[in-house]
Amino acid sequence: MTWALLLLASAVMATPDERLVEVTPEIIPGLVLDLRYASTNNITGKALYPEARTYLRPETIQKLRKVAKNLQEEGYRLVIWDAWRPASAQKALWVAKPDGRFLTPPSKISRHTRGTSVDVTLADKNGKILEMPSDHDEFNAKADEDFSDVSKEVARRARILRNAMFNAGFSGVPDEWWHYDLRDWRDYEPIEGG
Repeated sequence: MTWALLLLASAVMATPDERLVEVTPEIIPGLVLDLRYASTNNITGKALYPEARTYLRPETIQKLRKVAKNLQEEGYRLVIWDAWRPASAQKALWVAKPDGRFLTPPSKISRHTRGTSVDVTLADKNGKILEMPSDHDEFNAKADEDFSDVSKEVARRARILRNAMFNAGFSGVPDEWWHYDLRDWRDYEPIEGG
């Protein structure tokens, strides 16, 4: 099935908004989904999403396809921890960790509500999630982008991910090695959702 047909098929399925497309391994070959906010394995200790499905804008997905392809050539698979985030989830995260260095307060618009931001990591070619500088939402010095407080191998993997994301048109943030945005994320309107 071609990329355009996959997007069309996914868009026909129920999505939170017509501007979003469900992200699946069929659309991004080799993708591993480990959706932290659809489980209790997150900073709130409870599932924030009713099901393990995630969504992004088609432009974001297209760039992630390039990332996944480049990572596969190096023996890795792309893992998505989070993508588009409804306002209700953002509020719950803020209650659990009201720290503006890492989370957007509910009074402001989170980048994740635009469908242009992702939280990602790496897996090996078999889909086993690899050790990286920190866990998702581990808000401490290991989460920053300098990688000076982790082993050389872990730092190397983090840089491979960072280079693949930057080369595909994403930018990062200094305090979260896992968070990436389309470079033009400000040009997209928020999709608030639940």
